[in-house]
Order: sequence, then structure tokens, then C-alpha cells
Amino acid sequence: MRVRKVLRAIAPAILITLTLGIGWGLCAPIKCTDLPSRIIDPGLAGAVSAEMKPATAGVPEYCEVRGTIMPEIKFAVKLPTAWNGKFYMVGGGGFNGSISDGAMMPAVAGGYATAGTDSGHDGQKEPLAKFAYNPPDNSNPNALRKKLDFAYRSYYDTAILAKKIIRTYYGSDIRYAYWVGCSEGGREALLMAQRFPELFNGIIVGAPILNLTKAHMWSLWNPRALLGDGSIAVNQLPFLADAIYKKCDSIDGLVDGLIDDPRTCTFDPAKDLPKCDTASPTCFTAGQMEALKKIYDGVRTSRGELLFPGMPPGAEVLAPASGWDQWLIGNPSRQQAYGESSMQYLCLTPQPGPAWKWTDYNFDTYPARMADNSIIFDMTNPNLTPFKTRGGKIIHYHGWADTALTPLMSINYYEDVLKLLGDRETKSFYKLYLLPGIFHCGGGAGCYDRNDVNIWFDKLVDWVEKGVEPQAVVGSRKDASGKVTRTRPFCAYPLVDRYVGKGDINDAANFTCVKSIPAKVRIEPAMLGPGKKGQFTATMTLPKDHRVKVHDIKAVICEGALAKKGSVGAKGQNIVATFQTQDVLNVPAGAGVAFAVSAIAEIQGQKVSFEGFDTVKTTR
Repeated sequence: MRVRKVLRAIAPAILITLTLGIGWGLCAPIKCTDLPSRIIDPGLAGAVSAEMKPATAGVPEYCEVRGTIMPEIKFAVKLPTAWNGKFYMVGGGGFNGSISDGAMMPAVAGGYATAGTDSGHDGQKEPLAKFAYNPPDNSNPNALRKKLDFAYRSYYDTAILAKKIIRTYYGSDIRYAYWVGCSEGGREALLMAQRFPELFNGIIVGAPILNLTKAHMWSLWNPRALLGDGSIAVNQLPFLADAIYKKCDSIDGLVDGLIDDPRTCTFDPAKDLPKCDTASPTCFTAGQMEALKKIYDGVRTSRGELLFPGMPPGAEVLAPASGWDQWLIGNPSRQQAYGESSMQYLCLTPQPGPAWKWTDYNFDTYPARMADNSIIFDMTNPNLTPFKTRGGKIIHYHGWADTALTPLMSINYYEDVLKLLGDRETKSFYKLYLLPGIFHCGGGAGCYDRNDVNIWFDKLVDWVEKGVEPQAVVGSRKDASGKVTRTRPFCAYPLVDRYVGKGDINDAANFTCVKSIPAKVRIEPAMLGPGKKGQFTATMTLPKDHRVKVHDIKAVICEGALAKKGSVGAKGQNIVATFQTQDVLNVPAGAGVAFAVSAIAEIQGQKVSFEGFDTVKTTR
């Protein structure tokens, strides 16, 4: 209740600050150096500066405006001389504390007027979440205001002021406004869609910490699991990754170093890892297996109640630069440091302060202490109707191998929007893309780098300005020299990409986006020799409410092999396909190898994939 009173008390003052001002009407363009005298607003903490920046390699000439909004919100606005009539605002990352100038420059190069903010505090002087703490000596009297600035106010204030500066400088209104952000910037993106739907026409939401309070609770759960007997060494990650990928890589129908949907992965540490009394790079103790189970399973109370989803398997690859050793392993780990600071200063009521330690968190009683701050920070409201009604569009992406913020958080939010607004209405303005093998905001084993944000932004612009609804978005993987070595389509959720059985598996052109429909599969014989001459048969039984005809089926594929012949029987509910064992791609030797079959069909204009797997023994 105390938080709500604070918000109600501050809101009128914020509104007055943003609506007052003089000289903001449309006018002729002015010089960059004349801007400071024209920017008069009671919300400003002192004068602003404006400096003309000459053109450099890749970046045209622009006017840079900097200033401070009360009490400590620093902002920057960059105004290219060759303006395209549009506005581009960038989000921050972590706990912010600095302006993301680097993220602004590509937009400036494209002719966009851009803006960014440090969210109301200096991260060098007040690291992590310390900006929200006022010590007993009252050395940080603006602590509460800075907490609210980080939550929401700084982004709104900066956007409003930036639009006024743009109008004053160019003498015309903005045609379109866009927000682009990942991680904390992704939370800020959803903030704009949920609470300020009038400000932006299009929004890019990348790997958002949309449920900030519980995500930071999760970031304490994982290092707690890894304490003591649960501790896992970096040199164990390659073996762990190998065990997971041997179990699950083939389930999507192609062994390619990517797990398309880790929710289908049946990996169980207790069953699928060798056990030993003393840990080594190739075996795991009972304590380590229990730690892994907790991490994959999610945050639970002592009674077993699920509080927050776990981390899907698949991010263990590429050690020593995996998602695991970037975020989970280390003393302190990044998750531990972020979670502790967040609980000390942001998430808990009352505020514990610096004496509180991360091991003090009680998963039975502390979640209730986060309720007031959840109202401030968490962007979990699925009612996006006001944003949709104004014509707004959202593209939301999240890496399946993100160890900083579980992708299940994004899926759960999108599912909530679907339930509230309906499938058709939601997909008319909001698309979610899940990226196999991708770490936090980019990188990993998949086909997306954080610097490739334009693959989303270009689609968003076409959607907002031309009405071209995005479908598959093609991502790429590059080697150290910058050469593209693989491309893959990212499909709009819940569609998944499937290999069509022909052509290079590293070429996105040889994949298609389909709706996955589970089916039962039986492979005969039960022992196969991939790479050797021979045949095997897959019999697929469709769910009771599905039927197919021969002409519906476009291809049947098993582990990269295209069926040589097939038939439909049992009143359209069974599919029988024959494959050449020498056509199977990349399948390892071993017992219990999953052979997945995808029967790609087109039914009433929709592409679907009836799919399932059977386990066989493979030999070389």
C-alpha cells in the first residue's frame, strides 16, 4: 500500500513537469548551437548542451544534445542532419547507470533521431542496485525517486522530452517512433507497450527481464543449488553438454548442434550422467546431480510449489565461453551478484540494505515481501489492447540457451496474452520468436549475434509502415573472419523450423516453418547402422482427432533422411515411410538414440509437422 501512495503522490508532479514548457510549437529548423536556449522545461535540472558532431566513417553529421532531468536522469538525443522523420529510442541493460551511446549510433547512421537515458543514476558511483539505497547519513536523499526512475519514470520523461527536442530542431513532427531494447531494455520495451501505449508505434522486445522481482529470486536459486556438494566445475561442462545433446539434439529430427525446443528434452541428470563419489570431468556426484535437477526444474518452496520456471537444458555448450560459466559458475557468479543487490535495495519490503546476504533469502516467506515492488517493476500485464488499438506492433525474441533470463518467462507471458486477447488478435500485432542455441541477447551455438538487431528492426518497420506481417526471420552464424557459415529461419511461436530433407542443412532455404503436432512413432528394426547401406521403416500413428490423405503429405524426414517411399493407411491415421540408413545425417553411435520422424503436410492451407521419436541402438 505504501508503494501505491508514493506512486499516486508523484504522478501529478511528473505530469505537470512534462506538460509545461514554452516554445514547443511547430517552427522552422534551427541551428544545433541554438537548441539550448530553446529547450525550456521545469523538469530539467540545469541547462542542456548541444554540439554538432562531424561525419565519420559510417556515421553522418548529427547534433548531440545532453542534459539532466530532475533529480538525476541523464539523457542524450542525437539528431542527424539527414533526418528520415523517425524516432528511435534504445533501452539499457543490467541496472543501467549509463547511456547506451553505442547502441544509438547504427540508428543515427540510418537517419533516425535517437535517444537514450541512464535511467536516473550513475552506475560507476552506485554499482548494481545501490542507487535505490539511502544510508543512515542521508547521503543519497534521491534514493526513492531514483528507484522509480529506474522502474519507469526516466524512460517516459526522456521519450517525451526527446520528441519535443526533435520537433523544435527539425520544425516538424515525428512520423514513426520505435523502441529497441534487450534484457533490462526488453523490460523497458514492455513497459512502453503496457503503460505508455501512446508513445511508440513499434517495439523490439529482446530477452526481457519482464518479471524482474521473481527473475532476481531465480538468480539466487541457481547459485544456492551450486553451493557445497552441488558445485560444478567449468571442466565438467563439455561432458554435461555432450550428454544432453546426445540425448536431445536428434529429437527435432536433425542432429545439428541445436535443440529446437528444449521443453521436449527428456534429459535426467540422475539417469543420463555417470555417477561417482568424487567429481571429475567425466562423472558427477549425487550432490551435483541434485543441483542440476534444481536448476532445470525451477524455483520451488519447501512444499514443492513452483514459484518460477527453471532453465532449459542446452546452454552448457561452448565452454569455457558457455552461458553457464558466463552467468552461473564463479564466486560470486553474475547471477548471485545481481540477485543479492536487487534484493538488498529493490525487490524486498522493507528494504534489507547492505548487511543482507544472498544466502538469507527464504523461498517460503520472502516472495510475499516482493509484492509491493512487483507493482512497480514487473511488466507482466497481458492486457495490450490499448497498444494494439493504436496500431502498435511488437516483435519479441528470446534465446533458448539464455542462462541470464530463462526463456520460459517470455513464453509464459506470451501465452498469457494469447489467453486474454485470443490467438488471432494477438498474432495480428505481436510476434514471439525463440532462438535455438542462443545465449542472453545473442551469441552461443545458434544463428544470432546481438549486433544483428536489424533482422528484427527491418521486419518491424515493414510491419508498422507498410502492413507487411513478419513470418520467418532469417538469422546467421559467422566465423571469426565474419564469413557466414550457417543460416536458419526463426519461426513465429508456436511454429518451429523443420528441415525439408533436401539440400545443405546450413542453408535456411532448406527449412520450413510448421506447427508441430505430437504423434507416436515406431522404428524397425531396433538396431541401425547410419552411414551403411540398408533400410528402416517408420510407422507413425496420428492423434485421434487428425487425419491425412496422401496428397496432403509433402515430405517425411527422419534425422535428415528423406523417405524413399511411403503410404497412408488406417483411415488416414497411420503413415508408413521407408528410409535408406546411409541417408541419415550425423547420428552418433550408442544405445537409446532418439530417431525423430517429421511428416510435413499441408492441411487447409496450414503447414503442419506430425512428429515423434522412437529410440534405437546405432552402430558404426
